[in-house]
Amino acid sequence: MTRITATEASRSFSDVLKRAQYRGESFEVTRGGEVVARIEPALPPHITLGEILHRIDRGPGLAPGDAVALEKEIAVQRREAELPESAWE
Repeated sequence: MTRITATEASRSFSDVLKRAQYRGESFEVTRGGEVVARIEPALPPHITLGEILHRIDRGPGLAPGDAVALEKEIAVQRREAELPESAWE
């Protein structure tokens, strides 16, 4: 979890939200050295197969939460692939 000051959070709020939404990052916001709030993803990010492959190609530069997110997304995609198109198949 990344720790940022309230001033940093205010100045880069849009970027912080994007990082939480798209990268799954979490932040602790401090004021006077004390943690006063947390910003974290509301839902696990949905990752496409192309994004999974892109992240794998990047190699060891994966963010700490990427491995967990990749495992979850692979499981979701496997379940989706096993479901028939309709209930009649």
